[in-house]
Amino acid sequence: MAETHQEIVKVWIAPGCIVCDSCETDCPEVFEVQEETCIIRPEAIGAEFTKPLTPSIITAAEGCPVEVIKFDIIEVDGPEPWAGQEQEAAAAAGGGGGGHAAKAALVIPDGPPDPKWAGLLADSMISGRGRSDADEQPRTRHAPASAVAAMLPADAPPDAAEAVMVASGFARPRPSLADRIRNRADALASAAAVTRRHFNLTLAAAWGLLALVGATAGAALQSFMVPKLTKEPLPILRAGRMTDYPAPGVYTAYKASKGVWINYLPDGKLVAISTTCTHLGCIPTWLAADEKFKCPCHGSGFNREGVNFEGPAPRPLERYKVYLEGEYVVVDKSRKYRQELGQWDSPESFITV
Repeated sequence: MAETHQEIVKVWIAPGCIVCDSCETDCPEVFEVQEETCIIRPEAIGAEFTKPLTPSIITAAEGCPVEVIKFDIIEVDGPEPWAGQEQEAAAAAGGGGGGHAAKAALVIPDGPPDPKWAGLLADSMISGRGRSDADEQPRTRHAPASAVAAMLPADAPPDAAEAVMVASGFARPRPSLADRIRNRADALASAAAVTRRHFNLTLAAAWGLLALVGATAGAALQSFMVPKLTKEPLPILRAGRMTDYPAPGVYTAYKASKGVWINYLPDGKLVAISTTCTHLGCIPTWLAADEKFKCPCHGSGFNREGVNFEGPAPRPLERYKVYLEGEYVVVDKSRKYRQELGQWDSPESFITV
């Protein structure tokens, strides 16, 4: 039988992405992780772009923890064009050793340490953190690192090495059990010597804390019992003057900040179109040369009026209420109009120019 291989011609992301960055790490040419979701890069929509990246896309799909990366795959005659590249990369990285080249052994030099590093270590072991230059007592310097290295032969037993470190000042011996019991007894005795004044201060602080807890609980109860009222202003947008739209076309000045396209249609109507794709909520791009809105996430396409004609989008883009207030164009985003419900015929969904 003739040899065949598989190539990916289309890739998309199903709902449920958790924005884990795994896909972009495995195949950054195709996947782009944003703040709230992951999308397919616009240039990766075509089959000619995805075919050479088939291994990377499959790796990204297998590594997705929620398995939302989907793709269409076809059988193609002939060997895989990318076959052998992994072996070449491994040979180049390993010097032709087939991936089993032995790592270089760690070499520990003999003799005292490098004076540069010994000096750095010695300076870094100066005590006196938190002290000011005005302190009368001098700071304490430990033994130089070179002296410590000279006193630590390579074959020294652990107890001898610890003794040398303690003697040089680089380590402090653990207090004995008797010292720890004595220090604990002294601390308890000091804590027991509380004066009447300290007791009164402690009692006042306790009552104050109790009052604070009670006030907090009362405020929380009031917040729970009192109904909440929405104080957000109405989503009204003043989209400039009518003179800002002199000729038919799609005006994108309010796309990024307000999520609205002002579209002056050739039939003399001025409409406000939502920038939210009706498939999964991505933001399409207006392609003036092609006279269409194109969604970069899953390939949905909408004509100039906002009607879907390609891709998975189930319905046209929505329109907002638009009207004139003097010479100003006003968009009311709280009122939406859908073409499939026959609402685009409403006089509130357009302005007759």
